[in-house]
Amino acid sequence: MHSGDRKQDTPQASFDAYVEAFQELLHAPLPIPQAFEGPCPIREIDAGKPVALIVSPHPDDECIVGGLPLRLHREAGYEVVNVAATLGSNVARREERWIELTHACGELGFATVDPDFAGQLPLHLARRTSEPDSWGRDVARLAQVFEQFRPALVLCPHGADGSATHIGTHTLTFDALQAYGKPTWLVQSEFWGTMASPNLLVELSVGDVSTLLRALVCHRKEVERNPYHLKLTSWLADSVRRGGETIFGAGLEPPSFDFGAVYRVDRWNGKRIESRESRCAIGLAESLLPVFAQ
Repeated sequence: MHSGDRKQDTPQASFDAYVEAFQELLHAPLPIPQAFEGPCPIREIDAGKPVALIVSPHPDDECIVGGLPLRLHREAGYEVVNVAATLGSNVARREERWIELTHACGELGFATVDPDFAGQLPLHLARRTSEPDSWGRDVARLAQVFEQFRPALVLCPHGADGSATHIGTHTLTFDALQAYGKPTWLVQSEFWGTMASPNLLVELSVGDVSTLLRALVCHRKEVERNPYHLKLTSWLADSVRRGGETIFGAGLEPPSFDFGAVYRVDRWNGKRIESRESRCAIGLAESLLPVFAQ
């Protein structure tokens, strides 16, 4: 056997130790709050500041995809308003989930709004044709929220985000933007299904990620049922791998971020999307403002 045919010396113990250390993190006893006695006071926003408005399909999405809004809030002075498109499918839990949501948004420094959609019906795309009256009421109500806050940017799931409620929320947001009729930046996020063509990768600091985690555990019953909060750091790390390949091209060297979030940014001109072809990664030392320059 030639020396070049010998297997490279890779001590198994090093790899075992690495995986075991990671496994321990997946069972870390992060503190989950006790039951809240009532809602957290809703943040009053400064009307003189630009607003980033999140249309969240479920309570907790404001934490999962909230990296960009959090950085805009902390670094660029944006107010962030989270619109609770639903309070989940469990009717008995809705009041409690609203309370949890207010505390999560309090941790993030976001305001939150219950838009009082029609009977809090499921936001499934089929309802758009099967129940056009109630769907139209929800569209009009969300357009009123847009009119109230005049957002500089609107964030919603992309149209193939792998969950019926996420897809329905995407379509509802587009219908409401059409009814609103004013220009804004449109930011699409991903969670249950990946985007085919994201164009923005935003680096997140340890402090950013820990804030998102601290907010996420406010959804206490959800993370007790399924401890997905312990997977958030893995997902944000993998977003750097995926974003580096899909945004800049397969085979190219991705940015050396530890954590990041992937989005699609386009301009909504009041009637339709004006696609943005430029692609970028914004590190911690870089300003996000040029991304949303007029």
